[in-house]
Parts: sequence; structure tokens; C-alpha cells
Amino acid sequence: MKKLLIIVFICSFLLVGCSFGKRKVVCTQKASGVDIEFNVGFFFNKIKTIDFNYDMDVSNYTDAQITMLEKQDFCNIVKESMTDYKDAFDNCNQKVVNKHLKVYADLDVKKLDGGTFKKFTTPKKAKKELESTGYTCTIK
Repeated sequence: MKKLLIIVFICSFLLVGCSFGKRKVVCTQKASGVDIEFNVGFFFNKIKTIDFNYDMDVSNYTDAQITMLEKQDFCNIVKESMTDYKDAFDNCNQKVVNKHLKVYADLDVKKLDGGTFKKFTTPKKAKKELESTGYTCTIK
């Protein structure tokens, strides 16, 4: 019986695997044809990653307008609009896919200013902070 319990425990641990202790706060905001998503990753209660996705519907734009959009530096535009996070904005790229302008970026957690970092010390605090700025969030 003792061996069976050990085997069940080991199998349970293996099934949970690397996700043990991992949590993610997923926050979205929709406004004027733009979908914004923040994914804040935690390992236990320590923030590890922040990913940012910006998706703008450009289906009503002409091909010439889309070509002009592709030449714009939306990484910098989005970065400058995110005053609390702009110093941490990193690894950004942009592209137009299926009439959607997509901007993807990682935020370097180590570059968050102290005040912002303190607002993200737990998944619940991160959720509360982002919801206070208009996002709808869930903890997964």
C-alpha cells in the first residue's frame, strides 16, 4: 500500500510536471478595433515574465495604407504609450497578418521600475493593478 501511494504521488507529480508552481495572469482590453493582451507569468509568487500583444484590425484599410503602416515603427509608438513599462519594453516585433497589425513584445522584468515591480509581487496584485487600468483579467 505504501509503495502504491508513492507511485501515485510520483505519477501525479510527473503529470503536473513543470507547471507546478506556475501561474499566469492573462489580461485583455478591447477598444476601437484594437485588442491588447498582457500575460504575466509567475513561478510561485515571483514574477518571471511579461508578454505583451497588440492586435489592430486593419481590414478597412487599403493596401497602400497597410504598406504605410508596415513602415511605421509601432514598437516605438506602443512603447512610448506605456509609460509605466517603457523602460522594460524589450524584444519587440511587428507584422501585418490577415489584415491585422500585430505587435509582440517581451517586457524585461528586471527593468521594471521599483513602484511598478511592487504592484506585481503576486498574481492577485498583478490582476488588481491591471484591472485598475481597464483590463479584464483572469488567473490561470
